[in-house]
Amino acid sequence: MTTNSAHHPILDITRIAVALKDAEIGHNIDYHASVDSTMAVAHRLAVDPATRSGTIVVAEEQTSGLGRLQRRWLAPPNQALLATLILKAPHLPANIAFLPMIAGIAAVRAIAWLVPDLTDDLGLKWPNDVVIGADLAGARKTGGILIESSFLRDQVDFALVGIGINVNQDAATLPVVPADAPPPTSLRVVVGRTIDRTALLIALCRAWEELVSPDASPHDIYHEWRNLLLTLGQPVTAHLYADHGATRITGRAVDVTPDGELVVVDEAGISHVLDAGDVTTRLPE
Repeated sequence: MTTNSAHHPILDITRIAVALKDAEIGHNIDYHASVDSTMAVAHRLAVDPATRSGTIVVAEEQTSGLGRLQRRWLAPPNQALLATLILKAPHLPANIAFLPMIAGIAAVRAIAWLVPDLTDDLGLKWPNDVVIGADLAGARKTGGILIESSFLRDQVDFALVGIGINVNQDAATLPVVPADAPPPTSLRVVVGRTIDRTALLIALCRAWEELVSPDASPHDIYHEWRNLLLTLGQPVTAHLYADHGATRITGRAVDVTPDGELVVVDEAGISHVLDAGDVTTRLPE
């Protein structure tokens, strides 16, 4: 297999194509050595009616990758899993709010299948981070999810699900993050060995296929997602961003709704239902 100068293998597209040739998700891999953003490439493909649902754009490197709130997502070449999934009918859930739940579950399942010794330590930080740790206060971020939906005549035409997972970076090449964000890690740093990114992508596609199957239960998806959320029960500060500025709410995360909203009870005992924003576990002093 071809490697770069740092001896990190590139993704084995032939192996992926053979494994997923009859799959609903991953049957078509749009592979790039380097792109500005897999989301941007996926958007250009998704607007073409000929592009089938389940197509995935993958890259070894992104030069302008972004996460939520326009934060940059940077990784050395050939070391992270950088992918965007294109979803159209019939793979869109009836409730589009389920997409973040499915994306988080799929990432956790894929990692657990490939690295079973991490199963008990994998979790999610609401709304979109994949973390490793026994609790949120000590958790480290290994993945992020970004979702964009396109509407046509008040119906979802397609959705793009961007997933970035830190796989084989060492501690020195992990990104710098804000002080109130979970510190980053990679699968390799945690388990002490190199992880097969090709196998991880195949596992991710298979997890997605299970979760968008007609047999998948929305009730079960919601409860699996809820059980993975390390945010629940934690003291939090929620920063809500809107056109008129930012609002800060402090309190405790007590629940999530079936639409994926976070329920926070503030210090005065008032409940707030949050559908967006950025949540940390540090209360202001």
